[in-house]
Amino acid sequence: MSYYVAKPEVDEDLVRHAKWIELDNPEAARRFLEAALKSFEFLASFPEAGPKASFKHERLKDVRFWVLPPPFNRWLVFYTIEREVVTIIRVLHSSQNWREEPEGLL
Repeated sequence: MSYYVAKPEVDEDLVRHAKWIELDNPEAARRFLEAALKSFEFLASFPEAGPKASFKHERLKDVRFWVLPPPFNRWLVFYTIEREVVTIIRVLHSSQNWREEPEGLL
């Protein structure tokens, strides 16, 4: 794999999370965005690094996730692998109820 694409919801997720972090620490918000983008690049190079997310819904059976590095390890990157492309689906905080209603979040 050599590249990734991000769904439009990913930009919205990143902006929302960065704004929330920025309330306490603007520099940390910048580092959060950097960590997310570096993780996307890493996943493009090593797409099977993240485990499958184990959703029951058949449509989501191939969704994988990756935990951002500390101190942002409460955020999860959800993605799929198709042919030569890693598609970043969402970036969610681990406190969000993504397991109970995954179809609505992913």
